[in-house]
Amino acid sequence: MIEGKKIILKSVDSLHLEQLRQWRNKPELRKYFREYREINDKMQENWFSKINSDPNQVNFSIVDKDNLSLIGHCGLYYINWIARHAEFGIYIGSNDFRGGGYGSDALRQLCKYGFEDLNLNKIWCEVYSNNASIGVYRHIGFTEEGIMRQNYFSEGKYWDSHLLSMLRTEYDILKARK
Repeated sequence: MIEGKKIILKSVDSLHLEQLRQWRNKPELRKYFREYREINDKMQENWFSKINSDPNQVNFSIVDKDNLSLIGHCGLYYINWIARHAEFGIYIGSNDFRGGGYGSDALRQLCKYGFEDLNLNKIWCEVYSNNASIGVYRHIGFTEEGIMRQNYFSEGKYWDSHLLSMLRTEYDILKARK
Protein backbone atom coordinates (compact mmCIF):
# COMPACT_ATOMS: atom_id res chain seq x y z
CA MET A 1 0.00 0.00 0.00
CA ILE A 2 1.33 3.42 -1.02
CA GLU A 3 -0.15 6.53 0.54
CA GLY A 4 -0.31 9.94 -1.11
CA LYS A 5 -1.95 13.19 -0.05
CA LYS A 6 -5.36 12.32 -1.51
CA ILE A 7 -5.07 8.69 -2.58
CA ILE A 8 -3.87 5.25 -1.64
CA LEU A 9 -2.40 2.88 -4.20
CA LYS A 10 -3.16 -0.72 -3.34
CA SER A 11 -2.98 -4.03 -5.13
CA VAL A 12 -5.85 -4.77 -7.47
CA ASP A 13 -8.43 -6.86 -5.63
CA SER A 14 -10.76 -9.25 -7.44
CA LEU A 15 -13.61 -7.25 -5.89
CA HIS A 16 -12.51 -4.26 -8.03
CA LEU A 17 -12.61 -6.10 -11.34
CA GLU A 18 -16.17 -5.37 -12.36
CA GLN A 19 -15.94 -1.67 -11.59
CA LEU A 20 -12.61 -1.37 -13.44
CA ARG A 21 -14.12 -3.20 -16.42
CA GLN A 22 -17.12 -0.88 -16.48
CA TRP A 23 -14.86 2.18 -16.46
CA ARG A 24 -12.61 0.75 -19.19
CA ASN A 25 -15.71 0.25 -21.34
CA LYS A 26 -16.90 3.85 -21.04
CA PRO A 27 -16.50 5.38 -24.53
CA GLU A 28 -15.24 8.67 -23.06
CA LEU A 29 -12.34 6.79 -21.43
CA ARG A 30 -11.80 3.99 -23.95
CA LYS A 31 -10.85 6.52 -26.64
CA TYR A 32 -7.59 7.06 -24.73
CA PHE A 33 -6.66 3.38 -24.45
CA ARG A 34 -4.83 1.13 -26.90
CA GLU A 35 -7.51 -1.51 -26.31
CA TYR A 36 -10.32 -0.25 -28.50
CA ARG A 37 -12.70 -3.19 -28.03
CA GLU A 38 -15.28 -3.46 -25.30
CA ILE A 39 -13.91 -5.67 -22.53
CA ASN A 40 -16.04 -8.65 -21.53
CA ASP A 41 -15.93 -10.65 -18.29
CA LYS A 42 -13.56 -13.28 -19.69
CA MET A 43 -11.11 -10.65 -20.99
CA GLN A 44 -11.14 -8.97 -17.59
CA GLU A 45 -10.48 -12.29 -15.82
CA ASN A 46 -7.58 -13.00 -18.20
CA TRP A 47 -6.16 -9.54 -17.51
CA PHE A 48 -6.38 -10.10 -13.76
CA SER A 49 -4.65 -13.45 -14.11
CA LYS A 50 -1.88 -11.87 -16.19
CA ILE A 51 -1.20 -8.96 -13.83
CA ASN A 52 -0.77 -11.41 -10.97
CA SER A 53 1.76 -13.53 -12.86
CA ASP A 54 3.71 -11.11 -15.06
CA PRO A 55 6.90 -9.89 -13.29
CA ASN A 56 7.26 -7.09 -15.85
CA GLN A 57 4.31 -5.05 -14.66
CA VAL A 58 2.85 -3.70 -11.43
CA ASN A 59 -0.76 -2.61 -11.12
CA PHE A 60 -2.58 -0.61 -8.49
CA SER A 61 -6.13 0.32 -7.67
CA ILE A 62 -6.42 4.01 -6.86
CA VAL A 63 -8.49 4.54 -3.73
CA ASP A 64 -9.73 7.81 -2.25
CA LYS A 65 -7.88 8.33 1.02
CA ASP A 66 -10.88 9.82 2.82
CA ASN A 67 -13.60 7.28 2.12
CA LEU A 68 -11.52 4.34 0.76
CA SER A 69 -13.66 4.08 -2.39
CA LEU A 70 -12.18 2.85 -5.65
CA ILE A 71 -11.64 5.75 -8.06
CA GLY A 72 -9.25 4.44 -10.72
CA HIS A 73 -6.28 2.36 -11.76
CA CYS A 74 -2.60 2.86 -12.57
CA GLY A 75 0.47 0.80 -13.21
CA LEU A 76 3.93 0.38 -14.65
CA TYR A 77 4.14 -1.85 -17.72
CA TYR A 78 6.73 -3.41 -20.00
CA ILE A 79 9.28 -3.08 -17.21
CA ASN A 80 12.73 -3.61 -18.67
CA TRP A 81 14.85 -4.75 -15.73
CA ILE A 82 18.12 -4.40 -17.68
CA ALA A 83 17.59 -0.93 -19.15
CA ARG A 84 15.58 0.04 -16.02
CA HIS A 85 12.58 1.67 -17.69
CA ALA A 86 8.82 1.20 -17.76
CA GLU A 87 5.72 2.68 -19.35
CA PHE A 88 3.02 4.05 -17.07
CA GLY A 89 -0.73 4.02 -17.53
CA ILE A 90 -3.35 5.70 -15.39
CA TYR A 91 -7.01 6.61 -15.37
CA ILE A 92 -9.49 8.03 -12.93
CA GLY A 93 -12.71 6.20 -13.67
CA SER A 94 -15.01 7.98 -11.28
CA ASN A 95 -16.25 11.29 -12.72
CA ASP A 96 -16.50 12.74 -9.20
CA PHE A 97 -12.73 12.53 -8.77
CA ARG A 98 -11.52 13.90 -12.12
CA GLY A 99 -9.93 17.32 -12.12
CA GLY A 100 -9.39 17.36 -8.35
CA GLY A 101 -5.72 16.40 -8.21
CA TYR A 102 -6.33 12.72 -7.51
CA GLY A 103 -4.72 11.56 -10.75
CA SER A 104 -1.71 13.84 -10.23
CA ASP A 105 -1.25 12.52 -6.71
CA ALA A 106 -1.54 8.93 -7.93
CA LEU A 107 0.98 9.50 -10.73
CA ARG A 108 3.45 11.16 -8.36
CA GLN A 109 3.19 8.18 -6.00
CA LEU A 110 3.55 5.75 -8.89
CA CYS A 111 6.72 7.55 -10.03
CA LYS A 112 8.09 7.58 -6.50
CA TYR A 113 7.51 3.82 -6.30
CA GLY A 114 9.08 3.25 -9.72
CA PHE A 115 12.18 5.31 -9.06
CA GLU A 116 12.75 4.68 -5.37
CA ASP A 117 11.51 1.12 -4.87
CA LEU A 118 12.02 -0.46 -8.30
CA ASN A 119 15.15 1.59 -9.03
CA LEU A 120 13.99 2.53 -12.52
CA ASN A 121 15.97 5.07 -14.51
CA LYS A 122 13.12 6.18 -16.78
CA ILE A 123 9.33 6.17 -16.70
CA TRP A 124 7.56 7.02 -19.92
CA CYS A 125 4.14 7.12 -21.54
CA GLU A 126 2.42 7.35 -24.87
CA VAL A 127 -0.49 9.76 -24.81
CA TYR A 128 -2.72 10.69 -27.73
CA SER A 129 -3.23 14.32 -28.65
CA ASN A 130 -6.98 13.96 -27.97
CA ASN A 131 -6.19 13.50 -24.25
CA ALA A 132 -6.07 16.64 -22.09
CA SER A 133 -4.06 14.73 -19.47
CA ILE A 134 -0.94 15.46 -21.50
CA GLY A 135 -0.85 18.87 -19.78
CA VAL A 136 -0.99 17.21 -16.36
CA TYR A 137 1.92 14.93 -17.24
CA ARG A 138 4.02 17.89 -18.37
CA HIS A 139 3.09 19.81 -15.21
CA ILE A 140 4.25 16.90 -13.05
CA GLY A 141 7.63 16.93 -14.80
CA PHE A 142 7.41 14.67 -17.83
CA THR A 143 9.29 15.87 -20.90
CA GLU A 144 8.25 15.30 -24.49
CA GLU A 145 10.64 12.98 -26.30
CA GLY A 146 8.86 12.91 -29.61
CA ILE A 147 5.68 12.72 -31.59
CA MET A 148 4.50 9.85 -33.76
CA ARG A 149 2.31 11.60 -36.29
CA GLN A 150 -1.20 10.29 -36.99
CA ASN A 151 -0.42 7.16 -35.02
CA TYR A 152 -3.86 6.53 -33.53
CA PHE A 153 -7.35 6.47 -35.04
CA SER A 154 -10.33 7.40 -32.86
CA GLU A 155 -13.46 9.49 -33.11
CA GLY A 156 -13.29 9.37 -36.89
CA LYS A 157 -9.83 10.92 -37.24
CA TYR A 158 -6.12 10.35 -36.76
CA TRP A 159 -4.35 11.64 -33.67
CA ASP A 160 -0.68 12.07 -32.93
CA SER A 161 0.97 10.02 -30.19
CA HIS A 162 3.16 12.00 -27.81
CA LEU A 163 5.97 10.15 -26.08
CA LEU A 164 6.83 11.70 -22.72
CA SER A 165 9.28 10.57 -20.08
CA MET A 166 10.87 11.40 -16.77
CA LEU A 167 14.39 10.33 -15.85
CA ARG A 168 15.50 9.42 -12.35
CA THR A 169 17.81 12.47 -12.28
CA GLU A 170 14.85 14.73 -13.13
CA TYR A 171 12.74 13.06 -10.47
CA ASP A 172 15.51 13.62 -7.90
CA ILE A 173 15.67 17.34 -8.78
CA LEU A 174 11.88 17.70 -8.45
CA LYS A 175 11.93 15.83 -5.15
CA ALA A 176 14.72 18.06 -3.76
CA ARG A 177 12.66 21.19 -4.54
CA LYS A 178 9.84 20.11 -2.24
